[in-house]
Amino acid sequence: MAAPSVISFADLDLFDDCTKAQLRQIGSLTTYVRVPRDRVLMREGKRADEFVVIGTGTAHVSRQAKGGIVALADVGSGDFVGEMGLLSGASRTATVTATTDLEILVSSISEFKSILHIAPSVAEKIVRTSAVRSTGTDIAA
Repeated sequence: MAAPSVISFADLDLFDDCTKAQLRQIGSLTTYVRVPRDRVLMREGKRADEFVVIGTGTAHVSRQAKGGIVALADVGSGDFVGEMGLLSGASRTATVTATTDLEILVSSISEFKSILHIAPSVAEKIVRTSAVRSTGTDIAA
């Protein structure tokens, strides 16, 4: 059984426009998980089946290229990964690896879709970020 979440949704930019009622609903649609350093959260080319919000810690995002592995970004508290594959129905476009111990909030595909429906402000931020990422100017997963 996972430890109770110590991540406050209200402290994360993604959720800062949500009402208390929306935050309660979103809380029921996420699972708190502690992830050890060096664990791969998502692997490029694999099926997209979860959305992750980082509460604490950092992770590295990379992609395979002709010349080897290309570093795309480092993400940390308040950042999210995994939305691109869920929004497009495609496989993962990058690998995300914990560079420190992490505390994350994880949602399944159906939970992710419910969050988008419950909180339009969250949906707008996710869609906007995904659009920027898809142009190659930001990270992708």
